[in-house]
Amino acid sequence: MGGYAAPSSTFDPVKDLPDMRGKIAIVTGSSSGIGFASLQHLLRMGAKVYMAVPDEDLTKAALERVEEAGREPGLGEVIWHELDLKDPRTAKASAEKFMERESKLDLLINNAALISDGGNPQLNQDGVQDSMAINYLGPFVFTQTLLPLLEKTSADGNDVRIVNVGSAGHEDVTHLSFNSKEAWNHKFRFTLLPPLSRYSMAASLVLPYGPDNFKEYSKMAVHLWTNHLARRLTSSGSKILLLVVQPGAILSDGAVRNLQTLPFSSLWIWLLGKFMHPQERGAFTSVFAACAPRDDPNIDHGAYIVPPNVAEEQSKAALDKSKQDELFGFTTKLLGEVDVRVQGLDVVRVDSK
Repeated sequence: MGGYAAPSSTFDPVKDLPDMRGKIAIVTGSSSGIGFASLQHLLRMGAKVYMAVPDEDLTKAALERVEEAGREPGLGEVIWHELDLKDPRTAKASAEKFMERESKLDLLINNAALISDGGNPQLNQDGVQDSMAINYLGPFVFTQTLLPLLEKTSADGNDVRIVNVGSAGHEDVTHLSFNSKEAWNHKFRFTLLPPLSRYSMAASLVLPYGPDNFKEYSKMAVHLWTNHLARRLTSSGSKILLLVVQPGAILSDGAVRNLQTLPFSSLWIWLLGKFMHPQERGAFTSVFAACAPRDDPNIDHGAYIVPPNVAEEQSKAALDKSKQDELFGFTTKLLGEVDVRVQGLDVVRVDSK
């Protein structure tokens, strides 16, 4: 496993990847951080990109930031699309609204994630911790609802892709039960940086305290879901390309905000800035997976792309079909219990061998 390898220092998406003019993309969680950087790269490659985030006020500031930084040379278009992943109902409604406004979708990057819960994990209205709701369940529902549009776009001869942003930290997850709400809401042991215990950041590289600390349970769910969906798409004969990526050790906007909550925050930011990479490079794997030619040796259905834009095998646990099935089974059960009906889930059949 490559862990937190460094992003390429020479890669330039605009110069090294195909032009994206005429393409329509959604990037979730793209008002800041790696999602914002992914959106910037795609705009400069000419794509029409939907900034899928819940807060319009944050979006306004992000759109101003886009214009200040510039969209040249591609001058793609950016549009806000409201998406609240905390509640599967709003995630479904957001996808349905998108399908009313656009007749095609070439690219979906599921980037949004809750990095910090402030040391005080909250439950959504269905009793699911926000970390699992935002990082996994919401994206699951959003993506599944959009699948008919993605399939239609693919059937029309377009190169259609789904890119899920995972993490190198999925390799270290030891809490591997996904068959109940209690498992989803597992409370991890206290750490020096408790807000990061459900989603490890670079602090885990320098503060590895305790066997259950900094384990990315929700990101393991993303990997398991990606691998299960890849099997489902293959079984149905779909031409959609699905990949999972990890960005490397990145000092993103979100990481800085979390560090600012700690004592001696300036020291932490300075220290981590010495060996972490800017978020513009953190977006490289997402944009490479989304746009690199299909004949690139690293681009393949179900591939795991890591810095510096190379395919690598995921952890054995993430590739465990029984765990993928376990997560999928409880997810569909939970959605049924809360009466969130998602098209296609009642006819799913995949080979578990």
